[in-house]
Amino acid sequence: MSVKKFKFVSPGIFVNEIDNSFIPRTPENMGPVIIGRTRTGPAMRPVKINSFSEFVQTFGNPVAGGKGGDVWRDGNNVGPTYAAYAAQAYLNSGVGPVSILRLLGDQHDSYTTGGKAGWTTTNALGATSTGGAYGLFVFNSQSSAPASGKVSTGSLAAVWYMNDAKIVLSGTMRVSNTLASGNALMINDLGSNLTFRAKITSGSTTVKETTFNFNRESDLYIRKVFNTNPQAANSTHTETVTPYWLGQTFDQNLDRIYGSSQSSGSYYAMICGVASGSYGYHNMQMGFQNSKTGWFVSQDTSTDTAAFKPKSMQKLFRFVSLDGGESVQNSFKISIEDIKLATNPDVDPYGTFSVVLRSLRDTDNAVQVAERYSNLNLNPNSPNYIARRIGDVYATWSDSERRYRYYGNHPNQSKYIYVELNQDVDEGTTDPEYVPAGVLGHPRPTSFNLMSGTAGDVHNFGDTTGYGIDGWTKFGHAMIAGFGSITGDAPSATYGTSSFIFNGPAVAADIEGRNEFTGSVQFPRLLLRNSASDGGMADPTNAYFGVLTTRGATSTVYDESVPDMLRALPADISAASWDPNNTSTEYSFQFSLDDVKIDTGTGIAYFNSGSRVAGTSLSAVSSSFGALLDKGYNKFTTCFAGGFDGLDITEKEPFRNTKLDDATELANYAYHSVKRALDTCADPEYVEYNLLTMPGVTNTGLTDHAMKICEERGDALAIIDLADGYVPFTENTSTVANRRGSVSAVISNIKSRRLNSSYGCTYYPWVQIRDSIDGDVLWAPPSIVALGTMANSERKAELWFAPAGFNRGGLTDGAAGIQVTNVRERLSSKDRDDLYTYNINPIASFPAEGIVIFGQKTLQAGRSALDRINVRRLMIYLKKEVSRKSAQVLFDQNVQATWDRFKALVEPLLSSVKTRFGLTEYRLILDESTTTPDLIDQNVLYAKILLKPARAIEYIAVDFVIAPTGASFDD
Repeated sequence: MSVKKFKFVSPGIFVNEIDNSFIPRTPENMGPVIIGRTRTGPAMRPVKINSFSEFVQTFGNPVAGGKGGDVWRDGNNVGPTYAAYAAQAYLNSGVGPVSILRLLGDQHDSYTTGGKAGWTTTNALGATSTGGAYGLFVFNSQSSAPASGKVSTGSLAAVWYMNDAKIVLSGTMRVSNTLASGNALMINDLGSNLTFRAKITSGSTTVKETTFNFNRESDLYIRKVFNTNPQAANSTHTETVTPYWLGQTFDQNLDRIYGSSQSSGSYYAMICGVASGSYGYHNMQMGFQNSKTGWFVSQDTSTDTAAFKPKSMQKLFRFVSLDGGESVQNSFKISIEDIKLATNPDVDPYGTFSVVLRSLRDTDNAVQVAERYSNLNLNPNSPNYIARRIGDVYATWSDSERRYRYYGNHPNQSKYIYVELNQDVDEGTTDPEYVPAGVLGHPRPTSFNLMSGTAGDVHNFGDTTGYGIDGWTKFGHAMIAGFGSITGDAPSATYGTSSFIFNGPAVAADIEGRNEFTGSVQFPRLLLRNSASDGGMADPTNAYFGVLTTRGATSTVYDESVPDMLRALPADISAASWDPNNTSTEYSFQFSLDDVKIDTGTGIAYFNSGSRVAGTSLSAVSSSFGALLDKGYNKFTTCFAGGFDGLDITEKEPFRNTKLDDATELANYAYHSVKRALDTCADPEYVEYNLLTMPGVTNTGLTDHAMKICEERGDALAIIDLADGYVPFTENTSTVANRRGSVSAVISNIKSRRLNSSYGCTYYPWVQIRDSIDGDVLWAPPSIVALGTMANSERKAELWFAPAGFNRGGLTDGAAGIQVTNVRERLSSKDRDDLYTYNINPIASFPAEGIVIFGQKTLQAGRSALDRINVRRLMIYLKKEVSRKSAQVLFDQNVQATWDRFKALVEPLLSSVKTRFGLTEYRLILDESTTTPDLIDQNVLYAKILLKPARAIEYIAVDFVIAPTGASFDD
């Protein structure tokens, strides 16, 4: 420190400490980028993973495939997740990290016909057509003439999705007891637990006719008797097609409204299309979406309690999943806890609170924390500002620029979420007294009254005169439609195909006087805690108000229907806005601690919506929000919702090659999604890697693009899979014999492509591997074991040693990092010769030695040192390391001393590689012959490095000479 920095006034000794002992930051190890599907986890951006246990924690276990079940709820366990096995193969070597880029579905900004992501069912709902989405609406039996003031409570209970099929209820109609079957008919229940009978037909064929109920323990439980696998409706890869599937069932919501045990004879239902024309629940064609919470809102600081509405309070912030898709909403919920008002407003007027990311399946009795952020506040200038502590950076993808653009002020600290701040809060213009006191629910279709006329009135769906459904072209108010069908008596023209038929045949004389009905219909919402003692809480102050994810208020069992209530709304709603718009959507709930009361007898708190308006909540009675906090009731919970994977859920493998082939980026979302993932990895300053693979993808355009990216970067090798090697069961309905690959087919494929790049390599055939967790076996693309073998070769020797042969390429011995049990085709020596001639590395099986990778060629056509993988990987390593060391002299003076320092940095590296058998000889030239005066004037330092790579032995020739008896071996 210069003496000028000291302030000398009177004599004395001045001491200063300067720390120059900082250790320079060493670069992280590089590994591969692996692109593909995983069970769960962050998506569409590379995430660095350092161990297989970390991979499982972040992305879930690998999926061997072939397991159906309730695919709608449990996810796709049918198609194997090859990317997960590739990660396992590499990480088991322990040589370094991998970067996983999990694929989701997205459509191009300029998509053309057929290019939308997501899924839809065939045909739109209509009077004569079939298909679409059909909802089961359940009502209680509280009904009489509208004049009596009684209103029947109705709610959506389940949704079926139809492909050229339709569903009807059958039974006795309400009041008339006439036997009938159809939709838009009010049918009485057949027994307890909401028991009804339905029939699904496709043309003249009865696909399914069954009785069902909503008792999870019953053999007639709705999810046990109906198909819940959307993939069964896809004829591309399913031989016996089921033209429908059961989607959402809202078990928790039904228990919330009607109780957990619904008695017989107390309920009735009708099935209607959950659609409006071509729009509706069947239309989920959109790209992946991030899940979000609703807005967290402040406490009410007004003294006018009669005007209180949670949705009118100051919006503060909400949480958004870092990555698109349903992963976060299906895994986590979020709680605000330990809310405190400012203790000394004159010093610091801001209150504090904590944010806890919790398992969706936990209970308030046993909280499972994924992340916790304590002592946060809403002061933008504080180090504990919520955005600074958690992060508020988000990214948007530009199709025109082929890259992400980043927004936000504070780097993300959370692995899963970021904070979206209300602009007023982020600018510091809101009242410092505000703390999060409530939360608004995610949007749902708007509630409506089904009927509000007088005796004998019948109103059509499209009636906008105040009766019936207020304009069935609107979502929410009228996103239900249907057509009646009564055995032996078709609907009359008077009531048309868009009328609700409540009682009897569509004949005016029969309906007159018996159609007295008023129903209030709500779409499902999550359960909210009522009492702090619910769930057997030992200490009521440990209870979190707000959302409960259990089967009921008193239950501690997770309710599997919760994710069904968190799903994204149809594309026509979701694409417009995630937030409610008061026309098509509304808040599913509005929660605030301002509506919490204290029982005067027990002293236990309970939530009573509207109690602040009534002046009976604790904050209203005490005129202080802090009074509730002082009693320890300072926490509440909500969920994420609206996330969408953007995948076609009817596909066993949404990125199957038969879907990718002959596709264009604008007309095929799957092709665009993979290409976008590749482009995400194109910038070497965004993500570092030395290998790139997307296991199982054989599409020519995409594998060519992968090699092109590696070649342009100059620092990575692409491991690609070839078409015609093997066709997995996820691609089509071919027999096993017809799905087998052949040597001649893959050679013909690669000959037609005329590949010539040392930045790519490929292998044949597919191999059978065993899942180390579940013990399942599956056929896997050869790129998986090739990647694992390269890691094993680096672990045993160096990355510039050939990743092949019995020493480092023995797959039976575990060289691939996973257990290999078989090959799809046993290669003869002639097969191996043919493959190697065309730069395809054989995977051979020997009787004694087992399965082994028996080649290490790149896809370079011309013969040079770079037509071998070990040399190409050596050059990738040297270029990257020399570049890193060169950065240490960048912007220094271009003089001899700097040249000497450059050589002092690079020489030891080259010498070390030579010592470790990567080079046989090298020479580094940096003097006036390379960096000439002219280059110095151009600010250029120019060095030459001459290398002689060590070659691997691939051919061994031994002469056995038989000598005569009298010959001397010394001659």
